[in-house]
Amino acid sequence: MSQAAQINDDLLCAEAVDDPYAYFGDMRALDPMHWNALWQGWVVTRHRDVTAILHDHVRFSSNRMAYLEAHASVEKQQALETYFAMLSRWLVFIDPPDHTRLRQLLQKASFTPRQLTAWKPRIQTIVDTLLEQIEPGEPIDFVQAVAFPLPVLVVSEILGFPPEDRDRVRHWTHEVALPFFLALGVDAREKWARAEQAAQAFSAYARELIQDRRQHPRHDLLSAMVEAEHQGDFLHEDEVVATAVLLMIAGHETTSNLLANGLLAFLRHPEQIDLLRREPDRIGPAVEECLRYDPPVTATVRWAKEDMELAGKSIRAGQKLLLVLASANRDPEQFSEPDRFDITRGVTPQQHTAFAVGAHYCLGAPLARLEGVVAFTTLFQRFNTFALAVDKPVYKPMVIARALERLPVVMA
Repeated sequence: MSQAAQINDDLLCAEAVDDPYAYFGDMRALDPMHWNALWQGWVVTRHRDVTAILHDHVRFSSNRMAYLEAHASVEKQQALETYFAMLSRWLVFIDPPDHTRLRQLLQKASFTPRQLTAWKPRIQTIVDTLLEQIEPGEPIDFVQAVAFPLPVLVVSEILGFPPEDRDRVRHWTHEVALPFFLALGVDAREKWARAEQAAQAFSAYARELIQDRRQHPRHDLLSAMVEAEHQGDFLHEDEVVATAVLLMIAGHETTSNLLANGLLAFLRHPEQIDLLRREPDRIGPAVEECLRYDPPVTATVRWAKEDMELAGKSIRAGQKLLLVLASANRDPEQFSEPDRFDITRGVTPQQHTAFAVGAHYCLGAPLARLEGVVAFTTLFQRFNTFALAVDKPVYKPMVIARALERLPVVMA
């Protein structure tokens, strides 16, 4: 039996969902560039291969729309017209030079050091408000109490969505994201239909807000995107709408998983909480270690633009590759004792792949880091003891994201 034959190709099998580090670690050792017959694509698990592909925009593409349109019937494209149009303007699905233009404009508008400094007090207030609602000594679900609402509130407020609209914005965001997490539990046809309905509703809503910001600019990200300019170029309205939706999805999902996965790592390594209390200046490296050890995004996808040889395998043009960021972050070739959670490791943002690398490095990474710094600092200052209130936390059955269903804890 070949090494590849020993690998379970079901990317949503219990082993892969419960412990992707063991599942993909075995794959990394046996067949690091593995052809998955069920998924019909390559699964890439070594740090050096993952980062090389992420940096290579000549031979690999992020353009998911080209793949979707090539595999979707005319009827499906017509039925999903608004949704497909929105996705075609998402920064994560665009290749250079269009990606370069859009990113330059967005960097003018979002997540600058000055803006992050201005937002920090408000993030602190939101964290304080959420933690004040927790009854010491009583079991809570940390996901629903803190990890889920915090990024939703922060990103909604930064973008400029009115408080009374945030529940429906959150609903639309969830619906739009449904088809892209390779998840179980919802029929594929239903996912697409719900995503199209949400894209139509969200687009109409966002356009009204954009028109208002043109006439009455405010100190929010929507106004900044409307006013963004680079060498005489501006963001089109469709690009502002699409980016607002993308920021809601990415900003919520990434930070929510960072907070829940990070707290779980601390709960399982309480000596690291004690260390952080003694040396609070380690909070920045501690967040980086959380991102490396159990990243919020498990994997991302690329498509080969041409035939090539890579890591001893023959890759064909048009084939897809699942780049397993979580496996790259546990690669012993890159990190010493990679399965050990250690906030003194000194890992830098440039060493791990939690937010990808290269031109498609996550635009919202600075905001996610800031939310992690504020949340963990405040959490460990406010509460003295922490206990996991369940033997085995349950994860959502998804390939792309690493997300807990619940995180029952007792804090006092």
